[in-house]
Amino acid sequence: MEWWFDSSVLDDWTDGSSRTELSPQEAKLKERAEASQAHAEYRIKNHRGTYDQVDAILALKRSMQTRLDHLDSIYGFKQYPQSRSAGWLGLLDEWGVIRKRVLRRMSQLRNAVEHDGAEPPGIDECEDYAEVNWWFLRATTPLLRPMMDLSFSFEEYDLSLDFNYNPLLIKVRGNFLPEMLSDSELAGWISVEAVVSEKRKSELASKLDHTEKEKLHLDGKTTTPESALPLIQRSFQEFI
Repeated sequence: MEWWFDSSVLDDWTDGSSRTELSPQEAKLKERAEASQAHAEYRIKNHRGTYDQVDAILALKRSMQTRLDHLDSIYGFKQYPQSRSAGWLGLLDEWGVIRKRVLRRMSQLRNAVEHDGAEPPGIDECEDYAEVNWWFLRATTPLLRPMMDLSFSFEEYDLSLDFNYNPLLIKVRGNFLPEMLSDSELAGWISVEAVVSEKRKSELASKLDHTEKEKLHLDGKTTTPESALPLIQRSFQEFI
């Protein structure tokens, strides 16, 4: 059954979290993207002619694509309908990780230079693209160690999120005051496929009846990009 919970629980009160580590293969992909960036910067700094500008643009695009392929292996971009219309850069833009406009222009420029024989940009413009790609690598590096779980707790609720990104599956468990859950859609609330039941009080709380408010227990999951989006964005806030 579909339930909705109040999205305001994601605003504050992070109680704990954990992240994955880079595997040796992932570490090599990270180094490869950074090495292409360094190569481009070297070509720009020591340029003697048009070839250096062409090589710099190709290296910057290679750096960006290596990082995008790395992120795709983690997050499975193809799962998201937006990736087909907006592309991978557009998806990262929607997630609040980057701004895509200049990066997309750099990619188009690289294709024109390599495949259509277009003139490469001037050295100042190459420096601008190198700086933008440097920020792109910096912004996406934290995403290479994705969040595994997040926990939130406060007097009115406790909530835990367990993330699997590829394939997409976010497990959602928590105890909420009844007014923080709804079995019908409410604007701005987050939907999950879940079972909701009465939460049993602890033995201590049963003895001291006034110490714990009556809550409902939610046990569910979200597997659709639309319902998962606010949870994914919230996980990124922990390190961006």
